[in-house]
Amino acid sequence: MIRLMQHSDVQQVFEIEKLVQSHPWTLKQFEESIDSYQSTVIERQGQVVGFCILQPVVDEANLLLMAIHPSQQGKGLGYQLLDESIALLKNNPVQIFLEVRESNVAAVRLYEKSDFHQIDLRKNYYPNPDGTREHAIIMVRACSDDFAALFK
Repeated sequence: MIRLMQHSDVQQVFEIEKLVQSHPWTLKQFEESIDSYQSTVIERQGQVVGFCILQPVVDEANLLLMAIHPSQQGKGLGYQLLDESIALLKNNPVQIFLEVRESNVAAVRLYEKSDFHQIDLRKNYYPNPDGTREHAIIMVRACSDDFAALFK
């Protein structure tokens, strides 16, 4: 089941975030995201196993954060969560932007499957635990046929 995140979900979401991110959001950031952004979760057997946070801005949106618990990855839940979270956006965005670590091949494939296309590369954007930095791939998804034609 996919639904809007509630304050009672924040601890579970935070635990997932800590498992998958080298620089996780804080508990407070997740609490604030409920009121500031469109935050959704996906549940399996009553447990939150993933989340998606989108920031609607006028006629666009930014995918700020998305994760699936490592034990649930590879089951299509990320695709389902992303697709349904985008469908729930109330601002009917023309385009949705995201940035993803260049090394996160599984996420890049998921985003491509969800009709996102690379438009740029931000060099040395993400910090790594060892002090090095990694490039970010900037991707966009067109949500209208007119805009989608630009990527064909």
